[in-house]
Amino acid sequence: MHAAPILPTSKGADTTVPAPVPAVLSDREERPTAAPAHAQAGFTLVELSIVLVIIGLIIGGVLKGQEMIQSARLKSMIAQVESYRAAHNTFRDKYGALPGDYRDGQAALGTPLGITWSTPACDGSANACDGDGILDGSQSSQENLLYWQQLAAADLITGIQLADAPVASFGQGMPSASVGGGFGTDYATIAGSTGHWLFHAQSPNSGNGVLDGDQAEAIDRKLDDGRPGTGWIRQTNAACLRGGGALAANSAYDPGGRLCRMAFEID
Repeated sequence: MHAAPILPTSKGADTTVPAPVPAVLSDREERPTAAPAHAQAGFTLVELSIVLVIIGLIIGGVLKGQEMIQSARLKSMIAQVESYRAAHNTFRDKYGALPGDYRDGQAALGTPLGITWSTPACDGSANACDGDGILDGSQSSQENLLYWQQLAAADLITGIQLADAPVASFGQGMPSASVGGGFGTDYATIAGSTGHWLFHAQSPNSGNGVLDGDQAEAIDRKLDDGRPGTGWIRQTNAACLRGGGALAANSAYDPGGRLCRMAFEID
């Protein structure tokens, strides 16, 4: 074979190869379509159903959890009431007097712990520690306040701050309740029954309680007769009674009632 002859070029001739000319598409030719930057896809009915089921399970679990927590708190409150009634009777059997009304309470209980009750003073004055068999004063004063001090000093209950001048507040000189509010004692007449009562209320001496009607009735049924005007458990707030009105032997709890103020007879 013979090699192709090399043609001579003139001096200064341009040897640059020209760039290819892009093809021009006619209107009839299809142009390539660019893919969208972000493809958008909706949920299918199956996926939406699964999400709704999961949401339902979460809500159901939360509600059930709240119900279990409330039930545990009610059981804890019942245990508190029973422990206070037991402590009351144990103190009376051991010292021959009511806590708070114990004439020798200062010498037998306060002094050994380095406490000198001054406000109120446990010295028989101002109806405090006078030994008359009745708890004098309001729920947050005099013998009713010393009641908790002497039970705690005798190691029969916990949760009380012992002090020369007890603070008349729940969680300090008076016990708080697991469901909210707290407890106080008083000598009172409720629906014809006179005696010493343990009250569960929002605050000391308050006429309002904490529980709803169905909760109060559940406690009453578990421990007593389920009626607010009879037995050793009673309820003193008309807002918790069916039809309202004054408490009577034929009164009934209103399941939708509010602020039920429970009273538990302790002697």
